[in-house]
Amino acid sequence: MKLKKNKFIVIYLSSILLLIIILISSVPFTNYLKKISINDNQFVKDQVVINPNAKSSKVIDRIMTIKLYAEVDSSLQWDFQALQDIKKIKVGENNIIKYEGKNISTKTVTATADFIAYPKKITPYLIKTECFCFTEQTLAPGESQTFTMVFFLDPSLDLDKDLDNIEDLIFTYQLSEYKS
Repeated sequence: MKLKKNKFIVIYLSSILLLIIILISSVPFTNYLKKISINDNQFVKDQVVINPNAKSSKVIDRIMTIKLYAEVDSSLQWDFQALQDIKKIKVGENNIIKYEGKNISTKTVTATADFIAYPKKITPYLIKTECFCFTEQTLAPGESQTFTMVFFLDPSLDLDKDLDNIEDLIFTYQLSEYKS
């Protein structure tokens, strides 16, 4: 009888512990990240900067070529394109990439952007200090806006042997309508 009671208590306590773990893991921790809102940003309304003081430790003599792509979800009635197709950068140097978006629908639409870098192994070295992809973007019918990403590639990528032969990168933004 005592063994049954102990087994019940263990199962009961394990269930409570599991429930607590599930509840804690469902809390969005992104709300706890400190973000600074810049309302008078020259590029994008209500831009958010994750780390406005981030600067590369140094610029190294390594050139990378970035091909820029823009994709729009078929349900979003926006024109969206990179303002240049290719950008050559020095590793460690601060850079700005610009895209232009235009709402071609007859209603006000809010969109979000997903960013994809290729090859994926470059991602830990890509430091975005400002990006329109950090927040939703709203455009009225016919309104257009210049969207920017300010970034640098961390020079420590030069120590990564997996990246020795990498000279070309692809940055793609995929724009889709924000559904609240």
